[in-house]
Amino acid sequence: MAKKETGLKATLSALGPKVPVKQTTVDVEKTEAATRVIHSEKKEKTYRQTVDLPEEVFKQWKIKLVMEGKTMQETLLSLVENYIKR
Repeated sequence: MAKKETGLKATLSALGPKVPVKQTTVDVEKTEAATRVIHSEKKEKTYRQTVDLPEEVFKQWKIKLVMEGKTMQETLLSLVENYIKR
């Protein structure tokens, strides 16, 4: 029985030849300007909240959100605002 080669060299040689990666240039000023626009859209301070949900409830909620074209954030915000108003 032949000894199986192990290690990084054997693994890399089994992957095949190297494929050149397309080089792209990044316009740093354009990227920074876009980043400033994105981050300037938030006018008020926000807080992050983590909630544990049963898996089945989460799946059903996610399906309904997709069908309605809504996001979790806007749905939760609406629920909290309605709860506060009661």
